[in-house]
Amino acid sequence: MKINKLLSLIFFGSLISLTACNNGTTKIAVADSSYTNEEKLEIARLAAAEEGKYDQVSDFKNGRAVVIFSDSVGILSINGDITVLPEVKELQNFYFGMAAGVTRKGEPCFVDTIGKIIKTFPDYQSVNSFSVDGYTNFFHKNGKFGLMDRNFKEIIPAKYNQTSWWEDGLFIVEKDGKWGAVDKDDKTIIPFEYTNLGMMDEKGRILARNISGQGFIDKTGKVIVPLQFSNLSNFSKNLARFQDKESSNYGLINSTGTITVKPIYFGIDEFKNDLAKVYVYLPIHHDNNVTVRGYIDSTGKEVIKAKYLEASDFSKEGFALVSDSTKTFYIDKHENIILPYLPNNNPETVELSEFENGFAKIKSVNGATYHMDRYQRILTSSDLKKLRNEYFRK
Repeated sequence: MKINKLLSLIFFGSLISLTACNNGTTKIAVADSSYTNEEKLEIARLAAAEEGKYDQVSDFKNGRAVVIFSDSVGILSINGDITVLPEVKELQNFYFGMAAGVTRKGEPCFVDTIGKIIKTFPDYQSVNSFSVDGYTNFFHKNGKFGLMDRNFKEIIPAKYNQTSWWEDGLFIVEKDGKWGAVDKDDKTIIPFEYTNLGMMDEKGRILARNISGQGFIDKTGKVIVPLQFSNLSNFSKNLARFQDKESSNYGLINSTGTITVKPIYFGIDEFKNDLAKVYVYLPIHHDNNVTVRGYIDSTGKEVIKAKYLEASDFSKEGFALVSDSTKTFYIDKHENIILPYLPNNNPETVELSEFENGFAKIKSVNGATYHMDRYQRILTSSDLKKLRNEYFRK
């Protein structure tokens, strides 16, 4: 078993000092320069959540986080100041300085970063926050979807039955039982001839389905992977999962539709941070079968043997949360075991959570909450608040 205890690190020319306690816990010094901007924002979010005032704290977007508490909605600044929105009952994350929401009267709306309702839509059922290029879909009371721009102008009227979203210049929609895509001028770009279209990925590929099966088309409608597969997933690491019709097992195809991993697995998840979780079915006994989990790389090599009863995806920090028949613990990509040591607690008696935005939440047996960072250092509630105050002084 490998347990890392860091005593000192040097990052970007700055000394980061850590104090090691006798019980194995390490504490982080205030003004630590090792954290990324994303991690600093997560520290601000966690510090707010640890205060116990809020039922839910969203990620920070445009310098604001949405909080829910006591049937109320508020906007939280990075340094912890709260603006309560008495006229709003639901709010999405901020983009372009605005967040879509719903008023207490049940009307869709947009709110600015100081909490002012800047637009309501009494004729709509819902609106969504804007995409990166400044457009969003809306759902009208007539039961149809349309498209609006950042000036709240309807550039496509509410006329489509379903949509998978606006993405990179295309509004992927359904009408009369067929799916296609139009541009912002409502000009048809992808013909309405599919039984389903998914969202476009970062390379402009769209998962498509017709009566012959599933495949991929590009944003012009050109078929790039023949529509002949079953239970096809979106691409990750330029690989997509498919299900073999005869064996019902899963394998992988590449971006041209060539099978690169034969269908030998009971299940395959998407690649996350270079590895994909795979499932292997073990028929131990006719009434006592077990599914175990492991990980493969993009070549199909099983780099971590399928043996875990439960397993998360690997985080970008390089950790996964796994369970065997006796305990739950973290592993890195070399399958080193990582167990956090908490004050006055046996590491076997804590509740562990997956890494998210650089930190993993850990509960001790007595209910106290801690967070472990990617350096495997333990942060207390006090540490989080001190760091937030240092990074985001009022």
